[in-house]
Amino acid sequence: MSAVTPGDGSGALQRLKEENIPFLLCGYSSLDRYFRVGGNGPLYLATDASLVSLAKAFDTLEFPGLPLEDASVQDNGRRLVFRCVESLAEPPAAPFRVLRLMYDTARSTFIDRLEVYPELRAPGLETDGVSSPRWLPLCEAARLVSRYHYTVEAARLGWSRGNELPPPAYQRDLLAGLMGSEHPQRGLALLNEAGFVEEAWPELADMARVPHGKDFHPEGDLWEHTLATLEHRKRPDVVLSLSLLLHDSGKPFAQSVGDKRFDGHAEIGARIAARLLRRLGFPQETVSSVEFLVRYHMMPPALKVLPAFRTDPIFASPLFPLLLELYRADAASSYAGDEGYYEACRLYKVWQKDRGNPFLVEKRRRQRARMRR
Repeated sequence: MSAVTPGDGSGALQRLKEENIPFLLCGYSSLDRYFRVGGNGPLYLATDASLVSLAKAFDTLEFPGLPLEDASVQDNGRRLVFRCVESLAEPPAAPFRVLRLMYDTARSTFIDRLEVYPELRAPGLETDGVSSPRWLPLCEAARLVSRYHYTVEAARLGWSRGNELPPPAYQRDLLAGLMGSEHPQRGLALLNEAGFVEEAWPELADMARVPHGKDFHPEGDLWEHTLATLEHRKRPDVVLSLSLLLHDSGKPFAQSVGDKRFDGHAEIGARIAARLLRRLGFPQETVSSVEFLVRYHMMPPALKVLPAFRTDPIFASPLFPLLLELYRADAASSYAGDEGYYEACRLYKVWQKDRGNPFLVEKRRRQRARMRR
C-alpha cells in the first residue's frame, strides 16, 4: 500500500491496522481510560514497529526530537504520538511508573506489565528512577497532578532554578497539556513552587508581584487570582484556558491613571500573550484567538454603555461566546456577582435577533459612519 495523509484520529488507527502495525495506548491515553478522563489532547501509542515502517504508513510523520516522543502525526486536529519499543512486552520508559500502564483497544483490556495497579489509586507520585533530562520529572508531574488526583512535593523532583529548561516545543506541549486538564491550577502551582515559572515563563511570574485590593478580590495577589479563574471553567478548552491564564498579564506593566489602577492593561496583556505563545510555537490561529480574548476581556461589563459601532464587530466575532465565558470565570473568582455576565448574555441575544432586521442593520451602519467623520 502507498503512504497516505491521515484524515482523523480513528482513520490513523485504522491505517495502523491496515499496515499490520501493532500498537497499545500508553501514558496519558491509557490513564485517561483508567480514570475515565475525557479530552482532545494527543493520543499516545506504544508500538514495536520501526520508524521506517511508520514513515511508510504516514506521509506526514514528524520526528519531534523530544523525550517521550519518538514520532508524531497530525490527524484532523488531533496529534498521535508514537513511543517505539523493542517489544510491547516492555512498557515505554517514563519518569513515573503510573505512566507505564498500557491499554489494548482491540481487547478493551488494560495491560500492567510492571504491576503498577496498587500505585494508580495512591495519592502520591513516585519517580521511576529512569535517566532523563532533569526537568522531565517536574514537568510530567505537573501534567499528572493537573489531570488526575496525584500530589507531589516540588523539592522531591530534582529540578531547581538555574537548571536546564525544556526546549520551546516541549514547553508548548506542556502548557497546552495543563490547559486541557481538569485542574491546571495544580500543575501551575507545582511549577511555580519549583521556580520553573519564573525561569521559563517570566510573563506569568510577574503577576505574583502585583497585590489585588481585598475590596474586589478575596483570593490574594494577581497570580492567585489567575489560578482561581481557571477553577471556574465549565470545560477545559485550551484557547479559553490560555486566555484566562494571560488575561491580566498586562497589569504588572500598566500605569495608574486617575481612579484606573491598571489603565490599558488589556491591550498590554494582549501583546504579552501573543509574544509568549509565539515564542513557544503555538499555531497562529491559537495566538490570534488568545490575543483577541485578552484584548477585549474588559468589554463585556461595558457593553450596555458602549455605542453600536464599538460593540458590533465584537458581537460578530465567532470568539464572542468564549469572551463571555472568560468574563464569567473572571467575575466568579472575585467579589463581583453574576449580574453583569447575564446582562452581557442578554445584550448578545438582542444583537443576534436585531441582526436579522435590515432596518436596524442600516441604522447601525449610519451610526458607525457618523462616528467616523
